[in-house]
This record gives sequence, C-alpha cells and structure tokens, in this order.
Amino acid sequence: MTDMKIYILTHKKFDYEKNDLYEPVLNGSAILDDDFGYTRDDTGDNISKLNKYYAELTGEYWAWKNSNVDIIGFCHYRRYFVKNIFLKKLNKEDIKSILQDYDIILPQKRHLDKTNIEEINEGHVGANICQTTEDYDLLRKIIKKQSPEYLESFDEVLNEKEIYWYNMYICKKEIIDDYFEWMFPILEEFRKQTDFSKYDEGNSRVLGYLSERLINVYVKKHSLKVKEKYLLHTELRIPFLTIIEFRSPLFQKIFKLILKMEDR
Repeated sequence: MTDMKIYILTHKKFDYEKNDLYEPVLNGSAILDDDFGYTRDDTGDNISKLNKYYAELTGEYWAWKNSNVDIIGFCHYRRYFVKNIFLKKLNKEDIKSILQDYDIILPQKRHLDKTNIEEINEGHVGANICQTTEDYDLLRKIIKKQSPEYLESFDEVLNEKEIYWYNMYICKKEIIDDYFEWMFPILEEFRKQTDFSKYDEGNSRVLGYLSERLINVYVKKHSLKVKEKYLLHTELRIPFLTIIEFRSPLFQKIFKLILKMEDR
C-alpha cells in the first residue's frame, strides 16, 4: 500500500475533517505561542524561524526534510484540491489513480490579462503583493549562476499569460525532493542578498510569492505531465462564495476581483 500524506499548511486554528491522509502543519510554530495540537514545523531539520520570509514554505520544508512518504502533497487551511464540481476533496484512491498517468497534480492555471513580467512591472501581481522587477532581476541572476540550465524556462514563464498559483501540489516524493533541492538554495541566496526593510509586513514573505513562479519554471523545464484540479475555497469572507475556482477566463476575472477583498 502506498504511503501518502497531504499536509494542510496553516498559521492558525481551523476546522478540518480528521483522517489518515490530511495532516495539519503549523507554519512558523517556532515563533507562535500555541500549536493547537497540530504538527509543528520547528522539529527536526527546519527553517521555522524564517517564516516571515518564507510563509507556507517553512511547513513544506519541514515535510520535505522529515517525512518519508512515497506520495506527498500540500494544501492550505482554506484551500483544497477537489475531484469535481461536487466539492469532494481528493482521497487516496483519487490521487493514486491520477498519478498513474500524470506526474503532478496542480491547481487550474490562472489566465492573466498580460504576461507575468508585465503584471509584475505594473504591480498587478495580486491583492496585497508588491513584488518588483528588481526582485525578479535578482532571482534571474541567482538562477543564472546556480542553475543556468533553468534560465530559458524561467524567461519563458515570465513571458506567458498564465500561471499556477498557491504553492499547492501533489506528486511522488522523489519529484518534491528534486524540486526543493533546486528551489530552496535559490530562495536562500535571495534572502541573503535582500534588504527586507523595503517590504511591509505582508510583503516580507516575498520568498513564498517568488516560489509560486518557480514551480512553473520547474514544471516547464522537466516537461512534467500535469493534472489540473479545481480548488475548494472554504473561508472566503463573502459567505455564499465557498466555491471552487473554474478555469474559464470570465470566472477568473470575477474571482480576481473577489481576491482583492481577501488576504491571499
């Protein structure tokens, strides 16, 4: 039987259905006062104290270094992969069946009005995100030095009008091992070279935001076969919008307006 775990990344207490597949991980637990009984990301090999820079990636780093499962995945306390429009979360059988034919499960691609780099240039990255072209210039320089074979894919992603968001994925652990071995040294070098005083509190977690584009670079470079799945959003502040995110461009334009009222 395949050993599998989906880690629910959270920074607060939330309601969830307990089972042997989904496990909450408290991000930045090293700097929080309560653990709510959840798995902590400050045990074993960890970067929990750097949560204000890495956001949900401290939980992902912990799982990468301390979990021995064959198949691993990450979702959020208010975002989950679902199998269809009937809002049923993916279960073990669903995941095993999908990964027989695909390399990785990702959220449906977000279609953009402009290219990624144009969105960045014009400050349209997201509701509360103020990444700059200087950030991506530095990121590109680091990639060019550390792994120049990824540079072409990086440039292609920045010039596309689509993106996978949220740092949510499910795949074999060996893919995560390879991806994180590539990604985390890049982000750590970015952290070492960056003056974080230029960011406000919300945007100091820029490493988490940058990584959302790096998964796209990795997928493109390795030509991974992607299965896109709907996302269930459970805690939007507008009550009747406990919804899934559809792929249609019209819906995504409406959803983008909704996200401006939400803290991503």
